[in-house]
Amino acid sequence: MQVLVIGSALREVCGDQAALGLAFVEEVRTAPRYRLWMLDGRFAALVEADEGGIAVPGELVEVDDATWTRILEDEPEGIHIGDVRLEDGRTAPAALGDPAVLAERGTEITSHGGFAAWWRATRDA
Repeated sequence: MQVLVIGSALREVCGDQAALGLAFVEEVRTAPRYRLWMLDGRFAALVEADEGGIAVPGELVEVDDATWTRILEDEPEGIHIGDVRLEDGRTAPAALGDPAVLAERGTEITSHGGFAAWWRATRDA
């Protein structure tokens, strides 16, 4: 199955998607209606927004059933998988955040323009 990665599994960030059980398919962007959050300083999640949303960059990857099960088991409380609308009209499953949990334990990183940009900025700081 194909899923949208928007965080630590991006090629630039993880360095080796194959080691994670992922096979890169293509670079994509979400429809411009999502805000990007970091939960617990480690997990990226999208929240659909009426205002201030951006086209979040991500990557479609192919994942087998066993890897998908592991990914689902590793998601923390406050993140669930749901369909995200892509810029070209397709949908793909991706990490969605619970706004209440994110407000308590998260940091919004939308202003960076994407997870990889946030990662570069914080890594170089």
